[in-house]
Amino acid sequence: MDADEMFELKIRISRDVYEKLKALAERKGFPDVSTLIEETVKQQVLGPESAREAELERLRQRLERRIQDELNKSLSVIDSLRRQLTELYERVDHIESIVKELSEKKPEAKQPLPAQRGKTYKTGIERLREDKILFESTLPPRIQRDAFFSYLEREGAVVLKLSRERIAVDRGFWEEFKEKLFKTVTSNKEDEIKQALGEKGYALWRALYDDNLVIYDPKTRSWKPLFKNPE
Repeated sequence: MDADEMFELKIRISRDVYEKLKALAERKGFPDVSTLIEETVKQQVLGPESAREAELERLRQRLERRIQDELNKSLSVIDSLRRQLTELYERVDHIESIVKELSEKKPEAKQPLPAQRGKTYKTGIERLREDKILFESTLPPRIQRDAFFSYLEREGAVVLKLSRERIAVDRGFWEEFKEKLFKTVTSNKEDEIKQALGEKGYALWRALYDDNLVIYDPKTRSWKPLFKNPE
């Protein structure tokens, strides 16, 4: 029998046992329950030497990720992008307020509006199609957030509900982003991810990564989603 031949082993356990194993896997730094069980079996069957090697490899991966996280703190790409988006939406919101005030007035005679100077005022969904992504934290304070995101969702945008904020994503850009991240990107190095996804795709990936909604599988060298696909 080939020593490298692999077999699939299935076991049936209760939900309570599964949840405990899942919590144990998270505490020990395993990506999932299957990996925890596999490493535990190896430790029992192959002996302490193999167990030490597995533990060292796991510690190496955790150390590598921690170093990357510390390096990432020095990056200002996302903050710069958010500041630019904030300034853009504040200017657009100010213009919309002026147009709204003018439209609500009842002039004695028809007066040419600023829109007749050649400028076209775009709707929120039109701006999103151009900007591709919108972080809730970049919206001006006077915008009613729940109503605004509901409007974008009705118009076909994808709205991601993260733990800290919501992110609106143009649906076409969202599909393109998933195709690249989950089928094309084969590395967990940020410079390579940024090169593959672009500035805006990188900003979206970083938000999902920080919220533990995507994870890198070193065995398959691919990224996996940990979220339900938005409608």
